[in-house]
Amino acid sequence: MKKIFYFIFSLMLLACGGDDKETALTSDVSSEILLEDEIISAKQIKELKNASKVVYTLPSPVEMADILKETEAVYDVYILNDPDAVDGYVTDFKRAMNLGVYFTDLSFTSLFDYAQEAMRFMGAAQTMSDELNIQGVFTEDVMMRIEENMNDKDSLIDIVGSTYMDTDLYLQDNERPVIAKAILAGAWLEGLYIAVSLKTDSEQENQIWKKVGEQKPALGNLVRLLEDCKDAQFDSLLIDLRSLVKTFEAVKLDYQPIEVVTDTASMRTNLGGDLNVLIDKKTSNQIKSQIIALRNSITK
Repeated sequence: MKKIFYFIFSLMLLACGGDDKETALTSDVSSEILLEDEIISAKQIKELKNASKVVYTLPSPVEMADILKETEAVYDVYILNDPDAVDGYVTDFKRAMNLGVYFTDLSFTSLFDYAQEAMRFMGAAQTMSDELNIQGVFTEDVMMRIEENMNDKDSLIDIVGSTYMDTDLYLQDNERPVIAKAILAGAWLEGLYIAVSLKTDSEQENQIWKKVGEQKPALGNLVRLLEDCKDAQFDSLLIDLRSLVKTFEAVKLDYQPIEVVTDTASMRTNLGGDLNVLIDKKTSNQIKSQIIALRNSITK
């Protein structure tokens, strides 16, 4: 599974480059790729590439934890979705969206020594997964590994990430793209919701809002990804997301390249630089209001 993550990471990097790189990659892949004992088909590669366009700018849970420490933000577990709300989600679409929400909540609680809360979120995710008939993912072995690694944050995050990817690959294998994309949308929106809901010193607030502003291209990619599904279940969500896109138009992203390093052995060039995010108070308040309303419409 680790090699799959490395492979996905390389796809994420390529996804940042635009259509030319995407075309080149598509033409180079064979119908199947073997990674250790796991076969990844060209169809799965395409789905992973599409998903990577959405998530490549998302801060990882570990990175967000670093931001929290730097900004001395108050992490409030009560802003997360109620793990006991699972019985209220009665359609597969609603369950899928909230499975994504619970995946994100589980990632965050895993980093802040909330062992009991983490197990509750894992239980909620497992229930949602069972209701969606996603088989062979939340196994007894996975649950035991989580319990055994409650005090090892890095291992716990790795387990959560692996479980998420196993869920996504299962849905792709069984041709259930709407459920897979609903989970992705729920996970992404919950991450953004947590970011705008954090309480921090006003002088440090810009660090968190920089991460929020960096989601501008990911938001556009998410809209296109859901539009491609051509499924009416996404219609209401897409209306709200397009409205959010309009608000994000006021966010200015100024990328300043500062370094170009070429590895002569691999003939690969890495670009280093800094991204300046310009966002005024009126825009940030509007983004926060829209994201909270959108997220609450998913979890209620």
